[in-house]
Amino acid sequence: MMRGRATRFLAALTALLVPLTACASIPEESDPVAVREADERNSTLEATPPPDNLDPLALVRRFVDSASPASNHEAARMHLNDLQARQWSPAPDVLIVTNVDTIPTPQPEALPDGVQMVTLQADRVGRLLPDASFRPEVGEYETTMRVERQPDGKWRIATPPPEIVVSRDAFSSVYRSVPIYFLDHDSTGVVPDLRYVAAQPASTLPRRVIDLLTAGPSEGLRSALHTAIPPGVHPRTNTSEATGDGALEVNLSNLGTVSEETRWLIAAQVVFTLQKVSNARVRLQEEGMPLLSDTQDLRPTDLTTYEIDNMPRPDLGGLAVIDERLKRLDSRADPVPGPAGSGEYQVVRAGQSPDGRWIAAVTRRAPDEVALRVGPYGDALAELGPVGSFMSKPTWRGNSEVWTVVGGREVVRARHGSDGWTVQKIDAAPFTGGRPITDLRLSRDGTRVAAVVDGRLVVGAVSDRDGGVVLERPILLPAPQQAQVLGLEWRDKETLAVITDSNSSPVYDVTVDGFRWRPYTSANLGQPMKSITVGPGPTVIVADRSNIWASRDPNDVWSLLEPRIGSSSLPFFPG
Repeated sequence: MMRGRATRFLAALTALLVPLTACASIPEESDPVAVREADERNSTLEATPPPDNLDPLALVRRFVDSASPASNHEAARMHLNDLQARQWSPAPDVLIVTNVDTIPTPQPEALPDGVQMVTLQADRVGRLLPDASFRPEVGEYETTMRVERQPDGKWRIATPPPEIVVSRDAFSSVYRSVPIYFLDHDSTGVVPDLRYVAAQPASTLPRRVIDLLTAGPSEGLRSALHTAIPPGVHPRTNTSEATGDGALEVNLSNLGTVSEETRWLIAAQVVFTLQKVSNARVRLQEEGMPLLSDTQDLRPTDLTTYEIDNMPRPDLGGLAVIDERLKRLDSRADPVPGPAGSGEYQVVRAGQSPDGRWIAAVTRRAPDEVALRVGPYGDALAELGPVGSFMSKPTWRGNSEVWTVVGGREVVRARHGSDGWTVQKIDAAPFTGGRPITDLRLSRDGTRVAAVVDGRLVVGAVSDRDGGVVLERPILLPAPQQAQVLGLEWRDKETLAVITDSNSSPVYDVTVDGFRWRPYTSANLGQPMKSITVGPGPTVIVADRSNIWASRDPNDVWSLLEPRIGSSSLPFFPG
């Protein structure tokens, strides 16, 4: 059962928590089937009633394994008596639990024959919210149900819980995560907002994800993401309807007066959203007419200029801080040109802009004081205003904005403009609750932030307001077995790579909503874990007590990084 520090930390953030989202899955079929009804709640998928010989404990366990939302949760209602099957009106969200146990509940007075009270105990995993996003939760769940023998001899639940409660395994077997694509902070490209939808009926998946798209970003990212689709625009016809040549047709209602560039942004949102649920070409229309003036059918490969790559550029290679000098992460580990590589600056940690043009370095000024320097790669780095006893590894938002945490409390960003670099403080208190930050990384699309806050992994939205930036809507992603998080990096658009103090699972691959913590093998690794970065591939690179190791997949054995630069070195890649 989940208790202790993780629960207390989450409680302290309760007032701040809002939904985020999560990963992607590609269905087998690509040719859409014509259907007339796109709402899975009214689908004709057959639900199987409980076996006749189930006892009350087994009936409640099977009830929790009935995750399908089809036909207004018909599969779950089959476990209820006739009255409750008709009247039960659960809340619109879904509570996901694990470690499910059912036990007979002792009563102070004897129960009538044919009545059994059953207590359901479980650990909370999280909640599927009405907008189809996932929000983690921690702590125990317990509820007691009255189970009664019916006239036909079958046991049925007479007092169901007021919400849908499903086991994690059942949820994973019924629901699939799908990225819904919206526009980034400056509306130049598309980025994913992860949702969960029922995988069946597969024929209506395209329509259901387009409905999520036209409804807008999830609540947790609504202030960080944008959409090119005007309010009130919806599909005019069934998105799942097949055309004669196998293309998937998306016919939107009237967009009003929008520019050609906006139409291309809409096309990018639609096509990238559909790529995880259909392999078919997408034919975009507005009121039955072509959406775009010069093309009809599109695939994601036709819209790559709108996809924001969340991976470092392989042609730039990597860099490393070695013995307080900045060096190339190549076969010889040569110093970079300029004072950052010569030793004139005592470099503690550093970051490179995504295009490779700029270097931001935390440099030592005194034994207990560091400063932020920024400048062109290979040239002198100007010292900017902030100083402190500690600064986190610089993290870039685009090519002209770099962030760091000063003293574990104050988040600052330096921006490059016509007047050079200027520094601005960012109010992080709503995001951290006043707790110390030891690591902070921005997603490469600039819309999300992930941080280690008081040893816990917290993610949130980066929202631009009135020329400033706000970190808001924090979500705590509880680590398995209450492990302490030591460092993190964005692995790709949808996952983070995290190091912890756990001996059995020191490194994890984590979905950005915290639904899945997938451990890397612990073979070859030894605590304490010191640092983590992610290179092209993606390749996760970690430093432990003795070496620097690399792995491309959680199932791979860790291999020594070449060149061998020592476990006290800090490798990093652009971003």
